[in-house]
Amino acid sequence: MSDLKQALRAKLVTEFGVDRNTLDDNTKLFSGGLVDSLGVMDFVSFVEHEIGKPVPIAHVTLENFDSIAQIVAFVQTLTGNGKGA
Repeated sequence: MSDLKQALRAKLVTEFGVDRNTLDDNTKLFSGGLVDSLGVMDFVSFVEHEIGKPVPIAHVTLENFDSIAQIVAFVQTLTGNGKGA
């Protein structure tokens, strides 16, 4: 999932203005205020595009999407593999 991590980092830096120097796998994205409620669906759509699979709306939760590490773990369960990890 290293490709997904890199893509998420790039998205957060370029489109959400997150400082790359303070961004790590456990940085809180939503609860930390780095991505606001208006950016949630854009961010989820980006993840769907990256993994080539829709994310069920019931799974769009802080537990699954509040950090890069949580997103990667969620995607691994959603896709049933650890491809690229």
